[in-house]
Amino acid sequence: MKYNQFAFVKTPYDQQVRELLACRFLPADYEQLSLSQLWQALVEAMLPEALTQQAKTAKLAEFAVDEQTTLADFLKTAPTVISAQNFYNVALQLLGYHVHYDYELACPLELMKQNALPFSDQTITDAQALISQTYRLLNTRSKNGQLLIDVLAGKGYFTQFWGQGKFMFFNGKSVPVFDTSKVIREVVYVESDLDTDEDGQSDLLQVSIFRPAESNGQVKVPALYTASPYFGGIIANEKTNHNVDENLTDATVWTNPQYEAKPTVPARQPGPTSSQATETAVHKSSYALNEYLLARGFACVFAGAIGTRGSDGLRVTGAPEETESAKEIIEWLHGDRIAYTDRSRQTEIKADWCNHQIGMTGRSYLGTLQIAIATTGVKGLKTVVSEAAISSWYDYYREHGLVIAPEACQGEDLDKLAETCQSNLWDAGAALKIRPKYEAEQSELLTKEDRATGQYSDFWEARNYRHHTDGIKCSWISVHGLNDWNVKPKNVYKLWQKIKHLPIEHHLFLHQGPHYNINNLISIDFTDLMNLWFCHELLGLDNHAYQQWSTVLIQDNLHPDTWHEEDDWSNDLGQNHQLYFHTNNELTYTPEHKQPLASFTDQGGQVFKQAHLSEAAWQQQFLAGKHEWLGQQLRFVTPVLTKAEHLVGRPVVHLRLAASRPVGQVSVALVELGRRHRLTKTPKFFRDQLQEFGFRFGSQALQEFVPDKETPVKLITKAHMNVQNYADMKKPSAIKPGEFYDLEFALQPTYYEVPAGMQLGVVIYSTDQGMTKRPLKSETYQLDLNNSWLTWSEE
Repeated sequence: MKYNQFAFVKTPYDQQVRELLACRFLPADYEQLSLSQLWQALVEAMLPEALTQQAKTAKLAEFAVDEQTTLADFLKTAPTVISAQNFYNVALQLLGYHVHYDYELACPLELMKQNALPFSDQTITDAQALISQTYRLLNTRSKNGQLLIDVLAGKGYFTQFWGQGKFMFFNGKSVPVFDTSKVIREVVYVESDLDTDEDGQSDLLQVSIFRPAESNGQVKVPALYTASPYFGGIIANEKTNHNVDENLTDATVWTNPQYEAKPTVPARQPGPTSSQATETAVHKSSYALNEYLLARGFACVFAGAIGTRGSDGLRVTGAPEETESAKEIIEWLHGDRIAYTDRSRQTEIKADWCNHQIGMTGRSYLGTLQIAIATTGVKGLKTVVSEAAISSWYDYYREHGLVIAPEACQGEDLDKLAETCQSNLWDAGAALKIRPKYEAEQSELLTKEDRATGQYSDFWEARNYRHHTDGIKCSWISVHGLNDWNVKPKNVYKLWQKIKHLPIEHHLFLHQGPHYNINNLISIDFTDLMNLWFCHELLGLDNHAYQQWSTVLIQDNLHPDTWHEEDDWSNDLGQNHQLYFHTNNELTYTPEHKQPLASFTDQGGQVFKQAHLSEAAWQQQFLAGKHEWLGQQLRFVTPVLTKAEHLVGRPVVHLRLAASRPVGQVSVALVELGRRHRLTKTPKFFRDQLQEFGFRFGSQALQEFVPDKETPVKLITKAHMNVQNYADMKKPSAIKPGEFYDLEFALQPTYYEVPAGMQLGVVIYSTDQGMTKRPLKSETYQLDLNNSWLTWSEE
């Protein structure tokens, strides 16, 4: 497995020396030392667990430079040269590798090559070469995935700098010189302009802050803000999710539900000011990347905003009020809004510890709110790192005129998510006040989300952030899983098509996971990249972060330790090809004419319920073409591929189709067929390889996608469409049973290589048990093969 490294900054020798001296790896008198004395001093500096000089020297006997010699014995000979074998044997042991288990002392460079670790095969003959290679070694990823300098930090190396009250940088990144044993954990209450619970008072928004003790007067620090509606806890649904075992509704009854704004109240005049918070934060930081960066001087700020525990108001999933309340936290951090020490609203408190430079982090809903806030252009927000984020709530809960569930959330909708996040109901006093308004809001959300027709409306338009991207002023990083069927990839794809044209610095990471983080993968140094990025954006460090890696990095689906470097992600990366459907179930590049109609009969959820399968198991069997499901689908398969096919962007399907009822839904899946060992759906954890955030400050395990057991099929992408939207995706039309209509719609975007020896398949069906409604009535669909095809782009 390759330990790819994108975050290493090429550094001139004189700068390397300055950094090594500042961090005390290099002794001040290094120029007076012999080569062997210098190597001993450098290695001993990398043994922070040994607390005395005697202990450090004794530990040198634990290292071996070759098959016969310990490092201690080697240094006793006062060598004037150090071979590559000698140096990298010791280097690998410092990096956490074990002789005879991970590599052999006779050939350390083989492991360096195998794991893509940087090395020089030149013999070291002078101090400059030794210092440069040691500098590179400290910036090399260890067996646990972290840089060696971070491994040393986890052993307490930087405690010698605790309390000095200033940032320290190494290779363009902040190192943990802040005292994590004295982190300030406090709560304040930001005053909103909103009155979502309509009690005549502005809503108060609880904010939890975790910041270095040194920010109390010694140094101003930037803030990493995570807008998390889950931070205060979640409410278990009082009822189950919505029933999806129901017939489709004639969508022409659609009435275009409207968005209605909540009231606002005038701002209050500030009162007395205090610099001391009077409430301690009891919740813990919920995001590993934030904890890592907190040890390196970045304050971590969490707020759930309206309706969450400790805050006033109502949850209104995705509405402008949600954006406004989350944005108001940044306004306080930037010095443009009032906050109070407690709910009495008597004493104002300022974020005078903050340098007014704010970045945002978080995944899923937490990433979604970054998009929402960024579109406002709020002052102080310098950058976002938005992971697995929703860019349009319609694209999360709907698709092409249909009600569509996120993966593993069948029956969930806006109202149910609002219920889950209305955590201020946990406080009995707040619940007494808020519950009547909450129940009314729930009723309104249920009505306006319109689960009957699934159509786009003004209500959903108010929850589409992509239509406001012209307001974005901050730099941008998006991260998304190509196998994320919770927040489906078109959320990031359609956003990216707008972001890439804005006059801001922008980057995109696409990985092979589902709804997942990537900061602790073996194959990419994501945490180091983010350290580099935030130092540039929030501390103004000139570390060449903008030039450090490609605009788009995409993880390979066959070899997870390969990341493709691209300038963009779109259909424009490739050339279009058309695949045609044939009567004999073949899928070819050549059309045929005068083919008979093909048909299948959808049975809704009837057979699925009888089979007692999970939704995931059903999908695997259905797409693999298991016999009992063949009557409910049409399958078209290419011959075995003689060369690999690389799909990129959004495939588009054109179907001429007739339904036996005046309503209908159609689903299309593009799949890879053939037995082979595919990657795990989620990364495998290497629990013996822990990554420390700082010294005794929490940790996480290394992980990566790895080849798994042999499977017969892999879903590449899919999509769904309401037949009644054949003429207009935003307006339904009546359809007549038996009459043919032309449907054209795009599948979810992808970046996927189908290897030689496999087959490409298209499965056309109706009910998707895990995502669509599951009708009670059967329905037959006819497909005109002569006027149906799929267009895809090959890189």
